[in-house]
Amino acid sequence: MITIRRLSITILSVLASGAAFAAISVYFGTAEAQMDGGMREMMQRMMPDRLPPGIDPKLLPDPQSAGARALERYCNQCHNLPGPGMHTAAEWPAVVGRMEARMRMMTGMMGGIAAPTKTESDALLRYLQAHAQLPIDPKRYSDLDSPAGRSFQVTCAQCHALPDPGQHTAAQWPEVVARMRHNMTAMGRAVPDSRTLQQILRFLESHTQRRE
Repeated sequence: MITIRRLSITILSVLASGAAFAAISVYFGTAEAQMDGGMREMMQRMMPDRLPPGIDPKLLPDPQSAGARALERYCNQCHNLPGPGMHTAAEWPAVVGRMEARMRMMTGMMGGIAAPTKTESDALLRYLQAHAQLPIDPKRYSDLDSPAGRSFQVTCAQCHALPDPGQHTAAQWPEVVARMRHNMTAMGRAVPDSRTLQQILRFLESHTQRRE
């Protein structure tokens, strides 16, 4: 029987070639894996630093919509719940297509993994694009090359497209920055010191919407 230690090495060695899910399917063919609790738990054990921390379902926009329900139902099968702000509207179609292909592949290889219907997939993509990360337009921000602007670029670009400061209010940005700091720590990214984070926060607030 394949041991967890041997399988961990196998999966990590094939990630770069895109063959990870073939190794995972082998893992799920063993009673050992089935007793361990399923795909999501296994993925967290095997690749804790490669999977983003999940968003609290309570923080999802329009949580009762068909798109939000599809997000919770299907994405939670393999990893924590991704927030719509993880990608831009232009990026989401490719991400959704890639994840659906993997779900369909795993549905044929193992039990317990379901793929969305065409109707559910369309609703999911519309939802993600409607609430996606709004990327920054560099032409609108002449101070991106300032010390604060450079800190903002280096820090935020580690995980996603640079966000447009105008998508949140000054009252909202501190909570967003605190959540991103937690995510960076969980993912093993470089976390700025408190002084730099405050500098980034001031940069964001100086360009924010004034809707309070």
